[in-house]
Amino acid sequence: MRCRSCLRECEDDFCRTCSRKIFNKDKFSAKLDFTLPDIAQGTGNVVKRISISGAQIKFSLRFGWKKLEPTDRAGTYILKPATSMRFRLFRDMPANEHVTMQMAKQIFKMNVAESALMEFSSGEFAYLTKRFDVRKDGTRIHQEDFAQVADLCSQNAGSNFKYESISYEEIAGLIKQHVSAYIVAAEEFFKIILFNYLVCNGDAHIKNFSIYSPNKEGVFVLTPAYDLLNTSLHASDERMALDLFADEEDYESDFFSANGFYGAPDFMEFAKRIGIVEKRAERFIREMTNHLDEMNEMIDASFLSEEAKAKYKECIYDRARALEIS
Repeated sequence: MRCRSCLRECEDDFCRTCSRKIFNKDKFSAKLDFTLPDIAQGTGNVVKRISISGAQIKFSLRFGWKKLEPTDRAGTYILKPATSMRFRLFRDMPANEHVTMQMAKQIFKMNVAESALMEFSSGEFAYLTKRFDVRKDGTRIHQEDFAQVADLCSQNAGSNFKYESISYEEIAGLIKQHVSAYIVAAEEFFKIILFNYLVCNGDAHIKNFSIYSPNKEGVFVLTPAYDLLNTSLHASDERMALDLFADEEDYESDFFSANGFYGAPDFMEFAKRIGIVEKRAERFIREMTNHLDEMNEMIDASFLSEEAKAKYKECIYDRARALEIS
């Protein structure tokens, strides 16, 4: 048996370390006491859908009597079931996001939201993440995604504003304005962009990056990374959700001209523009391509279907070639 969070061998659904970290309990079951129809229709416990990102529906959960239950207020967890039947391998969506988040955390030592893979009473998987904007006493931490920071919405920036209103370079500019420890944040942001590219996350739009003030009101840092998954398993997305550069129409690297997609030279230019030292940027890029064996091992240990595992491996090898530094 493998832990439904860290994917290491254990005797129960969760190893003790993960059970304590995610649920604050020595032992916890991955089995949910309700079905997807229950939570979707609000039977038994009334529940509201708190967000719809693309085609993935999210539900709010909290602890009831020693178990997780749906709620429409004071939720401390977010549950994402596999509901998008119009996409390829849609049943793999929860396991996809789960293993991608674990690779970011364990292999690349990135700051990510705590996550686990739960199971409905009907046997279907659902992705669970612990909210990082809720303190232990239940109070909320001030958080804003970069659409809010930039004051962008469908009313002032069009219906596709999440993808077309800003570039990653411009988000870095907003980080510089609002985060005092900018260099640390810029490097963290750079690594998230690289990781998303490596794992084929074509949905890392403006609302998937946020800042919050966990320690002192008004002092902002980047939130843990969230919504990381290989979107190419399910849809033919763009290679990246946003343009890298603010002047995308005027700037084009030799690599991009020759291949029609971003590669290591583009990410080196991006790093330069957002203030990252060249040697450190090069090191970060090399680190992304030096862990393919570990990524394969974690994919094999995941709860993905065999077809999804094979496709995931193909994806990261393709992107790793584009990130090779000559």
